Amino acid sequence: MKQKHHIHSVIVSYNRLDLFKQCYQTYKDTITLPHSLVVVDNCSDRETMDWLIHNVTEQLVLLGENKYPGFATNKGWSMMPAETTLLHRSDNDFSYLPGWCDQVTELFERSRVGQVGLRTDQEELKARWNVGGNNVIRRRLWEEGLRYDERPWGEYPPGWTEDSMLSPVVKEMGYSWTRVKQPCIVPLSREDPDDPYYVETWAVRGIKPPAKETT
Repeated sequence: MKQKHHIHSVIVSYNRLDLFKQCYQTYKDTITLPHSLVVVDNCSDRETMDWLIHNVTEQLVLLGENKYPGFATNKGWSMMPAETTLLHRSDNDFSYLPGWCDQVTELFERSRVGQVGLRTDQEELKARWNVGGNNVIRRRLWEEGLRYDERPWGEYPPGWTEDSMLSPVVKEMGYSWTRVKQPCIVPLSREDPDDPYYVETWAVRGIKPPAKETT
């Protein structure tokens, strides 16, 4: 008999309000499991925070400074209700496709799967070190002590993030991780050297921006 699941989701918000609106709405349009949602905002600009305050109908946490996704996700996951069986992290620059919940729960029928990434192997270029930011873990792992590394991005080696740390720990705890087999989410942004968001984040992460396209 398949386990009945309750998924507790955290959407991590940081500026780019137009993208957040699409992420938030498509999540609500496609979620088919019993669920709860927390939006954790990493000290966005005033326009974004005002919109969140007046339009987010679920739990909302406004952090007083940018604490980065690891801290924000841990904070949101700590607010899970008692019936939670799965913990979900979402970045705010992806939209959700119908059927994503079915794909996730099917993979968790495998007893030792501890983490499921919401992008396929092809979408993640078959990276073998971690599933990426948008993912779901078993609540059991949280209870056994799994947490995101909460350091700011600038304290990691260049190119690394909190995602780089989490999937290896899942394996150290005796579980496996995997990815969905069909697309579940669609990126809403493109890494653009003229985009202020990427200019900022690349600088913090010690990443050299790609060369600008020439015509």
